[in-house]
Amino acid sequence: MNKIKKGMGSLVLLFSNTTHPFADIGNRGKHVLTLIKNNDMNPLKVWLILAATVIFICCGRKNNSVTEESVNVTKHNSIYHWKTVFDIDSIETSFLRKHNIKRIYVRMFDVATEQNYQTGSVDIVPIATTKFLSAVPDSLEIIPVTYITIDALRAMGGRETEFASLITERLLAMSSYNECGEIREIQLDCDWTESTKDSYSRLCQTIKDSLHPKNIELSITVRLHQLQEMPPTADGGVLMLYNTGALQNPNTKNSILDIADVRPYIKPIKYPIPLDFAYPFFGWGVKFENNKFVSIVSADSATSSGDRHIRYERPTPSEIFHVKGLIEQNLGKPHRGNILYHLDEKQLKNYTDDEIDRILSL
Repeated sequence: MNKIKKGMGSLVLLFSNTTHPFADIGNRGKHVLTLIKNNDMNPLKVWLILAATVIFICCGRKNNSVTEESVNVTKHNSIYHWKTVFDIDSIETSFLRKHNIKRIYVRMFDVATEQNYQTGSVDIVPIATTKFLSAVPDSLEIIPVTYITIDALRAMGGRETEFASLITERLLAMSSYNECGEIREIQLDCDWTESTKDSYSRLCQTIKDSLHPKNIELSITVRLHQLQEMPPTADGGVLMLYNTGALQNPNTKNSILDIADVRPYIKPIKYPIPLDFAYPFFGWGVKFENNKFVSIVSADSATSSGDRHIRYERPTPSEIFHVKGLIEQNLGKPHRGNILYHLDEKQLKNYTDDEIDRILSL
């Protein structure tokens, strides 16, 4: 496995067959974007290849300024797609059309750590890459998203610039190859903490600086516990109003959404970056044995018995409405619109069309 090390020589972007972990951009081709080590290549050739690669990825983009486009904000209904397979069926397509949903935040891959048994070191690698089995409808805008684990963020400390490039180019390459249309925004999702905030800020700043010349904005997710902190540099954020409770605590009432968990974090503030709000429309079962957390299970896959207990969780419409009212009272209306989490026909059918429209309404 090729590794990225400080001082390793010229980093050259090429389209070729390779085993580098960030090279594989999915299931739809072998000639993909990668990084290889090259100590002998003429610097002029390096820059020519880099320039050609950027032109290839950015081909077809309009040459409008991000700042100019941001003056007149267009409101959109949006939804997350958080699966490893992108395969929108007719029911989900009808759902998107019925609720006038124009934007989908698509999780493309996670960035995690992996033990390298050949060298004994820990590598930072992309995992759980989304496979596109269906075409992206022309009417939809895609926002590619990557989730960065806290272990990966810690491991890339001091090498944020290198991984900013790797992450950005992989997101853009996947979007281009899977014909996701013009990309106007990418999003980073990370549960950064006080100890990793500086590293994440450097990563975000580097990515944002590289995206703006391409007329692409950077957004980040914001968790409730991060709401009182100064956010990393970004053009906007999405406040996650789900997974608000302690999942593994057997005494938790509902880890997906509970007004009692949300209320302590919400105060009248003007957040430094524009915020949209994402609300949960899903449920699951949380499995415990002898009061110890075991796993998340499908909402209808198991039953409680003996020492095994399944805590079934699904926010009710009234609970979501209550949280929405609290958010808008203290933080105002969303910058661009409200967002549903997430696109799954089996989950969304538990809510009526009126209930979904009420959450999406501004």
